[in-house]
Amino acid sequence: MMFDDVLGMSRYCTDEFCNSVRDEFGASIVADVLEPIQNEISSLCAFNEEFQQNATNVNQVLQEAQSLQMGGGSSL
Repeated sequence: MMFDDVLGMSRYCTDEFCNSVRDEFGASIVADVLEPIQNEISSLCAFNEEFQQNATNVNQVLQEAQSLQMGGGSSL
């Protein structure tokens, strides 16, 4: 989806960083900067997925309403 590539790149960069830095300062950057960024991107992925599902549901309802209106029928 929209943020999956960003999350993948973030994970790749974090892994590369972790492989090259092995001190307390590097660990603090991972814990205090990189992991929160990944968590935010993961949240955006979940939000986007939910938004897309809701948009699909709304479009289906609208299509059903349009087909009822065009058919001239009323099921109410």
